[in-house]
Amino acid sequence: MNIDGLYEQLAETGFDYGPAFQGLQAVWRRGGEVFAEVVLPQPAAEQAGLFGIHPALLDAALHPALIESTQSDSDGDGGLRLPFSWSGVSLFAAGAGVLRVRLTAAADGGLSLVVADGAGMAVAMVESLVARPVTAEQLNTAISTAGAFHDRLFQ
Repeated sequence: MNIDGLYEQLAETGFDYGPAFQGLQAVWRRGGEVFAEVVLPQPAAEQAGLFGIHPALLDAALHPALIESTQSDSDGDGGLRLPFSWSGVSLFAAGAGVLRVRLTAAADGGLSLVVADGAGMAVAMVESLVARPVTAEQLNTAISTAGAFHDRLFQ
């Protein structure tokens, strides 16, 4: 699968991923399976050991689903399907800076993930990740109002 210009294309539609979140290196398909290799860019890679899976690396591991989402956006609303509900999550190792991911369809309509490090050792497994559609406008509204709610916690 071609990932050239993926992050630029997403930015044009209002989904701008910062440098730490642009770790998708390669994506390929075999039947109903999608495989990807993701790398945690510097300087975030220096912090990989502080997390089970660094949030930016985990996010990049889901970017093959973004490709599918943008290519199958039949209604043209410019939305993406973003993570909503996780189930059956297991973490086997921590601190990886490189991941290899296998994504397949889960029985409940979500995605199933098997995650290994660069050497092929098991890192994590997700039985099902269900995503929901969101537009750039909805995401920006949520981000702009989150600050107001956050500040209320300190009053």
